[in-house]
Amino acid sequence: MPVVGIDGDWTGCSYPLISLKTSELSAAEGAALVERVGTLDEDVRPRLFLHERASDEVTRQLVERAEIVYVAQADALEPLGDVSCEVRELWAPGLIADARRFEPTEISVFSFGMAHKVQVERFERLRELLEKSEREYALYISNANHETASERDAEAVYEEMSRIFPRRLYFLGTLSDVAVYNYLTSTTFFASFFPEGVRANNTSVASAMEHGAVVVTNLDERSPAHLEHLGNLIDIERCAELPTDPLTMRQISVRAMETARERSWDRLVESL
Repeated sequence: MPVVGIDGDWTGCSYPLISLKTSELSAAEGAALVERVGTLDEDVRPRLFLHERASDEVTRQLVERAEIVYVAQADALEPLGDVSCEVRELWAPGLIADARRFEPTEISVFSFGMAHKVQVERFERLRELLEKSEREYALYISNANHETASERDAEAVYEEMSRIFPRRLYFLGTLSDVAVYNYLTSTTFFASFFPEGVRANNTSVASAMEHGAVVVTNLDERSPAHLEHLGNLIDIERCAELPTDPLTMRQISVRAMETARERSWDRLVESL
């Protein structure tokens, strides 16, 4: 069904459903909505879905014009007194669309960062390496949307990532620090890729190394000299296969923590 805003194209809508909380509208938006409803032809019968108790003038005028008012709580219209339209009590269903369990897996990969910065082509290379391992794997991704980035750009990234990883790809939304920490310390690898190569100001990689994650990223000639393939991280461009030996993994993890300690907040303050 078409979804339009207050100033959108309502043409051809015989029974528009207005579903909102009037308390979330500014005074100008409320006035514009009332005016818009007032310009509808007489044979157009809008329906109103109220999600809260309301007694404001915008709600009152919308109720007067509505053919049917749906309420998500029984006393929503009580502050308005008697109303002449039909009132039906409904509800709001749950919103969890992805109800998969996290399946047990041999290799787990965690990634977090800005959604629009995800380097899809390097995740394709990561999938090749994971497939080569011939082990069950899963990818867990936490993303935030930058205020300057388009939501559509983020959606396109999600669609492309779902194409690359049709199974066992889990989008985790925007996680808190404590949740990120727990994933960093419990998953096999941390993956984060960049348009050219990792830089000294890439805080996602710094955070992962600080907490001992085995980082899979990409290096170039301008990456910091202290980042070393198979020393304190893994360079996906030079990796023929992902390491699986526990001793090798532990050595990379320990060296990563040592590297991060040498570049801690205290050391930064000293340098300044």
